[in-house]
Amino acid sequence: MRINCNISSIIAKNALNNNDMRLSKSMQRLSSGYKINAAKDNAAGLAIARRMNAQIKGLQQANDSSNDGISIVNTVDGATAEIHDILQRMNELAVQAANGPYSTTDREHIQLEIDQLVSEIDRIAETTQFNAQNLLDGSFAYKGYTNAENIKVMSYSDGVQSGIYAIDSLTYYHYEDTTTIYSVETKTITNPDNTTTTTLSQTIKSVTHDDRYEAKSADEIQDALFDTASISAYKNTYPDAYEKTLIEGSGSMKGFSDSVRVQLDEENIILKGNNDFEVKLTLNDSTTKFINGDKQVTNGTTTSTVSANMTTGISTTTLSTIVKTDCYRNITVKVKGETERYTITELNFAQEYEADGTTKVSPQKGAEIGGEGTCIYTSSKEVGLRDLEDDFAGLFKQMYPDCDVHVATITYSAANNQSLSMEIYATDKKTGKPVSFDQDGKIVTTGGTAKYTIDLELYQEKDEEGRVTNKTMNDYYHSHTETTKTKYTIGEKGNLADSITLDLTGMGPMIIQVGANAGQILEMEIPSVNALHLGVHDLDLTTEDKATESIDVIGKAIDQLSSIRAKIGAYTNRLEHIVTNLDCSEENITGAYSRIMDADMADEMTEYSTVQVLVQSATSMLAQANERPQQVLQLLQ
Repeated sequence: MRINCNISSIIAKNALNNNDMRLSKSMQRLSSGYKINAAKDNAAGLAIARRMNAQIKGLQQANDSSNDGISIVNTVDGATAEIHDILQRMNELAVQAANGPYSTTDREHIQLEIDQLVSEIDRIAETTQFNAQNLLDGSFAYKGYTNAENIKVMSYSDGVQSGIYAIDSLTYYHYEDTTTIYSVETKTITNPDNTTTTTLSQTIKSVTHDDRYEAKSADEIQDALFDTASISAYKNTYPDAYEKTLIEGSGSMKGFSDSVRVQLDEENIILKGNNDFEVKLTLNDSTTKFINGDKQVTNGTTTSTVSANMTTGISTTTLSTIVKTDCYRNITVKVKGETERYTITELNFAQEYEADGTTKVSPQKGAEIGGEGTCIYTSSKEVGLRDLEDDFAGLFKQMYPDCDVHVATITYSAANNQSLSMEIYATDKKTGKPVSFDQDGKIVTTGGTAKYTIDLELYQEKDEEGRVTNKTMNDYYHSHTETTKTKYTIGEKGNLADSITLDLTGMGPMIIQVGANAGQILEMEIPSVNALHLGVHDLDLTTEDKATESIDVIGKAIDQLSSIRAKIGAYTNRLEHIVTNLDCSEENITGAYSRIMDADMADEMTEYSTVQVLVQSATSMLAQANERPQQVLQLLQ
């Protein structure tokens, strides 16, 4: 009897203890909602769940960060939209100022608004912020550096791989212009002997000052770009200089691909290639000098200044000259022996002198007239004679309908009846091959010469009584410009160790953490949109000519800003897709985490009820087991 009672008691106690533990666990799961509340519950499951939980928390924060990125690009887009409106207003003012009826005073009033609008563009660029960080001043643009103070990296695109690029050498000019614009009035007097006398009077309309930079030649820069072969030669020929370049730079040397082409735009040099490759360089005159003064180098009778740029010691040679230019506009001419009139829009007669004003310098462009150093061109920026092809388009079409005609040179002679000689050459439109001319200008298949000279003369009008007026070139006089022309040569051509290096670091863009793991980032490059980078920092609408030029400048700025806004819009769309993807990832990983960690409430309630019944049964069984000995003791009494 005693053994049976003890066994029953032990069984009841064990059942009660086990069920108490199960009940405690079940209650813990029901109260916490988790299936795993301690490592002992499921060691492997806990490790997996904790890793998943870390990823879920990271995805949630990445989601918030991506939404912050959307807020940032929306802020940028709002600011650039306002700058867009400002540029549109500037364009309206430029078109208005280019209109002939407006006076100098009217244009000065327009210039006042232009100056304020330029200042506002700079203010927006400098003060647009997000979380106290400037967005539009270039703080988050790609950073690039050169080893020459007077050539800077303005910007470069996402398609440019970071590294060190090189240009053999570069020649460019800094022009400082003082232009006097005249108003020419012609007065014709009839003499008693039935002849006419023409007198001219010149009145100064305005005096303007300007400075500008121009690279010598896009083709010359194209030839100077380092390709892979040039870098290999540099490494083999100048190993010390090569190693120094790498140490001072931020990566390996990279060659320009064959697709890269050079474009010149005012003071900017643009290198464009495939796969969104674009590097914009800008020129200035801030050459770093030698500590002990510049070196003076004499070559024959010419003395030039050589200075050192920055730490690598790349050389810069400067040579200053004076250019005096007389501009004539809307010149009425005709072909000798013909009556049809043509209008030459503009001719510039330029003569270049040494800085001391005595020795003439060999001409750079155009055709020589009147001695060494004089040249003629058809634009205010020495770009040759291409505009004549438009002025004489009707003549060329009549004479050579099946050819593309180009003007090689033009010369003028005041002594020879105010005559001009225009030398042309042509190519066949179908074959693209050059044609030959006979002495009368007819195209021949055999023999002949590659060029033909068309003789022109100033058109002489007749007065009311049929008398011929004696027009001279002075009747078309427009302005006189004196230019200080400084020639800069950076680096030594052929000396690879003395070349321009571009260190394009690839650093600078704003980094948005768009994932839960390291390296899951989006780099947002936000270019500077101040007036300098847009090219409208020095707009001048005080003259009709400058207002006309400004229309193109503002148009380019609008195009540039449109490209920037398109890029910002692309970032916005990408970030929205990133947020959607993060939401999807978070949802699915949370589901997997829940299957490991979260308690199934229905199962747990069933388990809880079952265990509760078992506990009550074990309690009853233990009570009965304890009651039997008491009954035996009572019988013994």
